[in-house]
Amino acid sequence: MTQMADEIRSLIADLYDDPEAFLTTPHQWLGGRSPNELMATETGQFVLLKFLRGGDHVPPIEPDRDFKPYTTANADDCIDKAITRLEGQIEQLRSLKGSGAEIATVIGRAREVYGEEGLPWLLEYNQVLQTTPLDLVLQGKAERVLTQLGRIEHGVYA
Repeated sequence: MTQMADEIRSLIADLYDDPEAFLTTPHQWLGGRSPNELMATETGQFVLLKFLRGGDHVPPIEPDRDFKPYTTANADDCIDKAITRLEGQIEQLRSLKGSGAEIATVIGRAREVYGEEGLPWLLEYNQVLQTTPLDLVLQGKAERVLTQLGRIEHGVYA
């Protein structure tokens, strides 16, 4: 074992109650890798040493305790969820065809403010409106969406 590896193991022993668990567990703040993986290369050892010595070191937080390493299955699940969400948004957009002047006004105004991103903006959750702008329009509350677009255009976000 190298001197750097010895120093890393010593720091881990000082910082963590269960050093072996820390070494073998993938950590979100190490890019989903375990410290043992990083120990395999000199570059990885430098990363770990920098992390453990100072400014980059953060003690484990609650979400990291349950962190599951990134896998193909996790990625596939995320992709499936995104596809499902997008399919729902596509259906919402299709339902707007031929809806009338109120929808046309909101879509036109969103495009004035956001350009090509105007229509996608209508589908995204809006913190100020507490829903998606499209949901408000479909509830007959297009004026709230138009007011919000005016605020955004003039730099007033609240």
